[in-house]
Amino acid sequence: MVAQGFTVDLNKPLVFQVGNLGEDYQEWVHQPIVSKEGPRFFASDFWEFLTRTVWWAVPVIWLPVVCYCIFTSAKMGHTTTDILLMLGLGIFVWTLMEYTLHRFLFHIKTKSYWANTAHYLIHGCHHKHPMDGLRLVFPPAATAVLLFPVSDLLFL
Repeated sequence: MVAQGFTVDLNKPLVFQVGNLGEDYQEWVHQPIVSKEGPRFFASDFWEFLTRTVWWAVPVIWLPVVCYCIFTSAKMGHTTTDILLMLGLGIFVWTLMEYTLHRFLFHIKTKSYWANTAHYLIHGCHHKHPMDGLRLVFPPAATAVLLFPVSDLLFL
């Protein structure tokens, strides 16, 4: 795809190329490339590794955290009914938050270099490369980086 004299080279790391598409990014990102192998995002093997996650890593990492929280709640004296209500409320709030982020943040129209780059990294790659099995879920390493500032805000 050519935009403003710029061509995305699919043989090179993509993340820092897509920002150069400017206003043409939206059209480019919504023309899927269907292949079993996903593209390379970064030149660095370290950063590239952090962008790839098997889907089952999410439950393997987060289910023990959920179980710990349930166990801690029980030790604090909460009843089974209280715990089930909190669990149900947590699932509801998470689902609502995930839908809202997906609908209003991940599908925002971008034009600038950094907005296009961030959008592609966070969600645009899902539209451009829908069959990339290692980028279906948000990487746990990125989640851990975001976890600390968000938890700090919650406990102010």
